[in-house]
Amino acid sequence: MLIFSFCLLLVACDKKKSGISGKVTYAGTGTPVFNALVNYVQCKTNGENCEEIVIGQCYTNQSGEFVIDQKVASKSKTKWISVYKDNRKIAQKDNIGLNDKNISIEIQ
Repeated sequence: MLIFSFCLLLVACDKKKSGISGKVTYAGTGTPVFNALVNYVQCKTNGENCEEIVIGQCYTNQSGEFVIDQKVASKSKTKWISVYKDNRKIAQKDNIGLNDKNISIEIQ
């Protein structure tokens, strides 16, 4: 029972609250992208076969800004942001930390 409890404690230590924010704009013009769906995603397990888990999601406001706050994510897993507009993936930004702020995403 002690070993089992210790293992659970180790797994729980890998989880942390996250809060990211940033802005989505059109490259070249800097015009904000309004109402784009921003997904904050991580792999369920580390390794080549990545099963995606959405940590949090929101839509950009009229200024192209987004905030995904108060979500729990794993510290050790690969994380990225995917941006969708009109049901089409328009951008992805890799290697996003748990508390990255002022993330800039430019789309073509």
